[in-house]
Amino acid sequence: MKVKYLEKFYVSGITTRTNNETELNEETAQIPALWDKYAEENIEGKTFNKAKSMAMYGVYNKYESDVNSDYDYTIGVEVTKPKNAITIEKDRYLVFTKNGEFPEVVIEAWKDVWDYFASEACEYERAYNYDFEKYAKEDEIEIYISIK
Repeated sequence: MKVKYLEKFYVSGITTRTNNETELNEETAQIPALWDKYAEENIEGKTFNKAKSMAMYGVYNKYESDVNSDYDYTIGVEVTKPKNAITIEKDRYLVFTKNGEFPEVVIEAWKDVWDYFASEACEYERAYNYDFEKYAKEDEIEIYISIK
């Protein structure tokens, strides 16, 4: 885990509104169905102004308050223009990296995040601005958590 400062960038894709309680129940989880829709409808292929980055993103934003509240989740790719995109503002992030098989590695990586922020050894406070999963390699996930 390391701290990174990122410049502003844009992500375009499709979005759902959900929360962690919904997502931890296989019967009500919306994010897996959103990933299926993204692939089946070739949303990436229909995305204009794509950046050169080949990474996919899962972006969490518009938090009502904290880890237990509702938030928007967007699956997408980086684009060069803000039209129809989420603007991820310049910010400071704590980055968690994990390798393994999908989708299990995603769940394991988020458990690392939650465990860290619940521990007494936690040095940082979550900002609940923009958090995101970055999928740049086949068997690796990076989770960026905005921090104060």
